[in-house]
Amino acid sequence: MEKENNVFQNLKKAEREMRKQLIINATLILLSEKQIAEVSMRDIAKEAGISPALIYRHFKDQDELFIEAFDQKSKEMIAAFEAIISKQQIVSIEKIGKEFISYLLNNPLFFKMMTYFMLDHTLMEEHLERFNTTIRELLSIFDTGFKHSGIKKDIRLHSHAFFSALNGVMITFYHYPGRSEADVEAHIERLASLIGSLFVNASNSQEKK
Repeated sequence: MEKENNVFQNLKKAEREMRKQLIINATLILLSEKQIAEVSMRDIAKEAGISPALIYRHFKDQDELFIEAFDQKSKEMIAAFEAIISKQQIVSIEKIGKEFISYLLNNPLFFKMMTYFMLDHTLMEEHLERFNTTIRELLSIFDTGFKHSGIKKDIRLHSHAFFSALNGVMITFYHYPGRSEADVEAHIERLASLIGSLFVNASNSQEKK
């Protein structure tokens, strides 16, 4: 009897996780198609084929759902970076910057969500901490690049500045008018490489003084 109860509980747990993932998948689809501020819980419920009330059994509010969706996309990106780092003994910050930009260009939804939370939306403290944790994990990868590039001081400060610079390039040029998509991507990648070189050269020069 106890064994049957355990099986039943495991099935219920698996069903709950499947339903939760269904909601997240529906959210990601809508966020890729519409402006984030325009996506409602009712829209998500319709896309997932469930009632709006059912969403609230899994997520306290819309911010929690959006952060969960963003967290899943972030884990995909961090896993991709860790795979790159694990294959090479030394990964320069120029290489990491180029890979970061390449990921953003190939995964526009991640960039869209990240900039939404950073620029257009105010998160409650409980959700803000989860968002910040995700960003700190990403910055740790930049830290690795700066260490491999010979930087010894203020590494996290360098990572903040580099992260900001790369996002600034994306915001400035991603929808630049009058240029083809291929031209825009090539230009952004060149700028990312240049910024990485400038950061390393300037920092190394400063440390030698």
